[in-house]
Amino acid sequence: MTLRSSVHHKSKTDVAGFARLTLEIVNANASVALKLLQEGYEHNTHPELKGALEDCRVSYNMLVKVHLREALIAMDIGDYKVVKQRTYAAGLQAQSCDNKFKGSKVSPLKDTNRYVQNLCAIALSIVNRLIQPNQATLT
Repeated sequence: MTLRSSVHHKSKTDVAGFARLTLEIVNANASVALKLLQEGYEHNTHPELKGALEDCRVSYNMLVKVHLREALIAMDIGDYKVVKQRTYAAGLQAQSCDNKFKGSKVSPLKDTNRYVQNLCAIALSIVNRLIQPNQATLT
């Protein structure tokens, strides 16, 4: 998905459309991670890793099915403060998952967690532009 292919894209200065697109990209990547977590959990027999994978599955379930869903709904109605809160919470969920593997030799979601966290940070930056409209816009 790109800015040009998004149905929400109106112009390169459409900040709200860009914010929504970024949230959709976060949601798509987090949804894939959630599916992989469910599959990985079912096929893993190592107790320590299985516990961390279950915790991450719960975190990504909240991230996708609650935080990002609510953020996208809030985008549709222009409630950018809620978008900011839910996006921040989604980033925290990815960080929480990453923390489950601290001290472990294996961290199968390290790159995914960082990617989701970074995308959430980008989305937050864009949404901040919508909350504070007197700042310069993208051109």
